[in-house]
Amino acid sequence: MKIVNQSISKIDGPALVKGTPLYTDDLAPANALIVKVLRSPHAFAKIRTISTTIAQKVPGVALILTHENIEKIPHTRAGQCWPELSPLDTYILDEYVRHIGDAVAIIAATDEAAALKAMKLIKVDYEVLEPLLDYELADKSPILVHPELEAYAQLSVGYDKTQNTVYQTQWSVGESSEVMATCDEVLTNTYYTQAQAQGMMETQRCYTYKDTYDRLVVVSSTQIPFHVRRILSTALNLPMSKIRVIKPRVGGGFGAKQTANAEFFPALVTLLTGKPAKIVYTRREVFRATNSRHAMRIKVTLGASKDGQIKAIDIEG
Repeated sequence: MKIVNQSISKIDGPALVKGTPLYTDDLAPANALIVKVLRSPHAFAKIRTISTTIAQKVPGVALILTHENIEKIPHTRAGQCWPELSPLDTYILDEYVRHIGDAVAIIAATDEAAALKAMKLIKVDYEVLEPLLDYELADKSPILVHPELEAYAQLSVGYDKTQNTVYQTQWSVGESSEVMATCDEVLTNTYYTQAQAQGMMETQRCYTYKDTYDRLVVVSSTQIPFHVRRILSTALNLPMSKIRVIKPRVGGGFGAKQTANAEFFPALVTLLTGKPAKIVYTRREVFRATNSRHAMRIKVTLGASKDGQIKAIDIEG
């Protein structure tokens, strides 16, 4: 009991109280290109045409990228496990946008004012499509979230784009249906959770640069540094040995930084320009362009004996 049941001071406690720890943006080099992302105003659309001719003439603009001038490599942004169970169903930039806030173009400039000015000068013509907004109708809807011809599912079990199904899994201990038939009481109910945004104080942010070994160094406010390296390796077609991910102190995450979001954009800029690059998400981008806790439907069937002993539980999500 010398350790258990004893109060132990946090090593970094005094620094936290004084506000001295350094976070991602505190460490970013002053000469880093500022990266901004033009985002979709539509829930579902196909980009007919996109013109950056005028935007590229803005003084200070170093690079503008669209789906037309980058390599399209399917990948997943989920960073939950390995082997990866999610389908490779996204690109860094795509001709389709699938939610309000989806990425349309990447702008890199020497300062924020130039990047924002160039962003406003990009001309996009959208074919607005009918969005699928009710997940309970997704498997029977004629609207396909991914209407492309590419086969995205490489490891995902039960992936079926014709039913908008990402993944299916079953897990059991014993035979619940057999036990349920012997129960005195069987109750079934369906429960719903609402979507949630974590609201952490530090938004998603990241800066990138090339080190002396020609590695891409990614400094990110993330909860999943090893998954970020793996995901970027796929999305950028780089061996993992050429990517180093550094995670400084994170100013809150609560699961919001458990997927890769901001890292793709400065990483791509650094690879193409050779210069350090930085992106800092606005709060609006956090709500529109990152992963929240999704709304869920959970159907629960519970079987019990007359004396209240629970004998079987069946849960369908």
